[in-house]
Amino acid sequence: MKIALFGGTGPTGRHIIEEALRQGYKLSVYTRDAGKLSSFGSKIEVVVGDLNNREAIKACVAGADAVISALGPNSLKAREKRPIMRGVSTIISVMEELNVRRLIQISTASYRDPKDGFDFKAQAFVMLFKLIVHNAYDDIKATAELVSNSHLDWTLVRIPNLKDGPATGQVDVGWYGKTKLGMKLSRGNLAKFLVDQVAAKEFVRVAPGIADRS
Repeated sequence: MKIALFGGTGPTGRHIIEEALRQGYKLSVYTRDAGKLSSFGSKIEVVVGDLNNREAIKACVAGADAVISALGPNSLKAREKRPIMRGVSTIISVMEELNVRRLIQISTASYRDPKDGFDFKAQAFVMLFKLIVHNAYDDIKATAELVSNSHLDWTLVRIPNLKDGPATGQVDVGWYGKTKLGMKLSRGNLAKFLVDQVAAKEFVRVAPGIADRS
């Protein structure tokens, strides 16, 4: 099976690539700078382009069984309004054209799942994020709404503060206000969860929250 990965050169991207290879997937990775992926050599297919290049995106997604998007505020310099949403919109359009159904997209608690209850800590964090970096908050929320309104088999993986660290497998997964979810997550644990969702069916068309088990 093959995964098309967007956001593979961001801080979490290397973890996702290593985890996908560990699980035996083939990988096509989309990037603006192939040099950042040179250490993987021939283990992965690298497709070069920006998020406005539909034909390059199509070349990356072609033949994939699933798409993982780790695109977020850290992996894009915002020169325009909602750059992540615009890029993901093109990715979704290409997926529909090529009949690739599975999309796993990173998100945050700024998007509320219907299964959520009220979580004071999570909402306080969202409000602070909205105040400090409003454009990033707006982009993440709009991207999540775009994905959730698509006809794809999507999963939005809502994350707290990320920290460097390996996959331990010790994570809590569930719904804000109903599941005890901490405020930190290792990049290794995130990568493992994202790759696991390619084959898993439990969280299709929902938006689980995930955090390291405290």
